[in-house]
Amino acid sequence: MTRPSWILPDGMEECLPDEAWAIEDGRRQCLDLFRNSRFGLIMPPMVEYLDALTSGVGQDLADQIMVITDRVSGRLMGIRPDMTPQAARIDAHALNESATTRLCYCGSVLRAVASGGDSSRSPVQLGAEIFGNADLSADIEVVQLALDTVRLFTDEPLMIDVGHAGALKSILAKQPREFQAKALDALARKDSDAVATLEQTIPEISVFKDAYGELDAVLGRCQEVEFLKKACLEINQVRQGINAEQVSWYCDLGETHGFNYHTGLVFGIYSLKRDQLLVRGGRYDHVGESFGRARVATGFSTDLKTLVRLAN
Repeated sequence: MTRPSWILPDGMEECLPDEAWAIEDGRRQCLDLFRNSRFGLIMPPMVEYLDALTSGVGQDLADQIMVITDRVSGRLMGIRPDMTPQAARIDAHALNESATTRLCYCGSVLRAVASGGDSSRSPVQLGAEIFGNADLSADIEVVQLALDTVRLFTDEPLMIDVGHAGALKSILAKQPREFQAKALDALARKDSDAVATLEQTIPEISVFKDAYGELDAVLGRCQEVEFLKKACLEINQVRQGINAEQVSWYCDLGETHGFNYHTGLVFGIYSLKRDQLLVRGGRYDHVGESFGRARVATGFSTDLKTLVRLAN
């Protein structure tokens, strides 16, 4: 049976007038918040050469790129699945500033497959990035801005889930990719038996079996572990620097999302009422290396449509 021409591809969605106006109103509110926080607005192109979109990103993001051929040059191009690498390219070349640079953006992206528990492949990505500031104050600013962004749309109880990519990288960095893949899979599934097998190669990985849960409990168990001290200290300092109401804190020092991309503190903001991820972010130092100019960086992004729908 032929599929009717008016049916959209799986994962694609359109917004009708009421929701479209709500999304536009939300976009204006968020960008006003970002402008008041001294972020510069950028509008990168929807399509770039494929090598630019894949430079410096993890394989999970590269796999999300829809590839097309440029009829002018004959080169492969990609439709952006994420605007963060574009912001890094702009910081590295178009702006090329030596001081701290704050950039924000809001635009449609396209993903090859739905991810993150969402059925949509066409989010309206909203985000903010800070380049050139290695201090923990930048991480605190990003987490606070992400929380303030969510609070534009809801006052319901939230959970901030924090982790630290540096802790896991410190023990897996020298291992073969195959071993890393097994370790990341076991930690993501919280498979104690699989982790126990991996301990035969890296005894330190055993710590991650109990390195998740309520934040204070995790810090109590892990802050004296030598290779976790820095991560625990930074996470605690970020928590103390955040002005938050109706927020609970969760910690997973074995967080595996973006392992090949993130380098330091990582976080997600969840709706407890809906058990839904709203924002994801973290530090990704050196992402500009692939563009010839390494810059420390931290930021966050969210789907604006998801935030707007919190009101329903």
